Amino acid sequence: MKTLTRITNHRLAVTAGLIFALGLCSPLGMGCASNKPTKPSGFLKDYSGMNPVPEDPSMLYGERPNVNWKKYTRLMIDPVVVYRAPKAKKAANPEELQKLADYFRNEAVATLKDAYPVVDKPAPDVMRIRAAITDLDSANPWLNLAATAAIMMPVDTGGAAMEAEFMDSMTGERLAAVVDRKGGSPLTLGGFMGSYGQWDHAKGAFKDWIKLLKESLDEVHGRK
Repeated sequence: MKTLTRITNHRLAVTAGLIFALGLCSPLGMGCASNKPTKPSGFLKDYSGMNPVPEDPSMLYGERPNVNWKKYTRLMIDPVVVYRAPKAKKAANPEELQKLADYFRNEAVATLKDAYPVVDKPAPDVMRIRAAITDLDSANPWLNLAATAAIMMPVDTGGAAMEAEFMDSMTGERLAAVVDRKGGSPLTLGGFMGSYGQWDHAKGAFKDWIKLLKESLDEVHGRK
């Protein structure tokens, strides 16, 4: 949404400052902010009009001009899918991927439903959300346990990439779209404890995106 960059700015600045001040970026790169936009996977089909967000270069975002966001008071959230680009590296088995996709949607519904009822039929006040997990990185819990014992800090982090579009549920017209990747660190996406579960940093990324969406909706609806 239009307010996305303002909402993101403060959180990113504080987190990045802490990570670099303490030297806690992962040696594998996942825990550090990327300077490159996340590569589109093909899930959205159309990436025209999407540009990097200055405060978060890994994020691509675009929206149709003059959207009346206040019009949309309810949500229709499609099942989250796992979309693997043809050349994507091999990930978890299909059952694990489906569980992660279900987790993403269930967390979204649980977080949003009280303020923005989730429905299953189009209506003039309903915004439809389509989302896909487009990449996953798992943490190695055993490596992190050994690293913590040796240097008091986990070294292997996980994360995820996703793409989503927001549409008018009646017309199917795209209102906005986003592409992003988030990597964990001992200070983000579950913190230290997130380093000891294979997919905890990925789940932390899901929660972070959902939180950002709710904050954006709250701002346009004057709930902040």
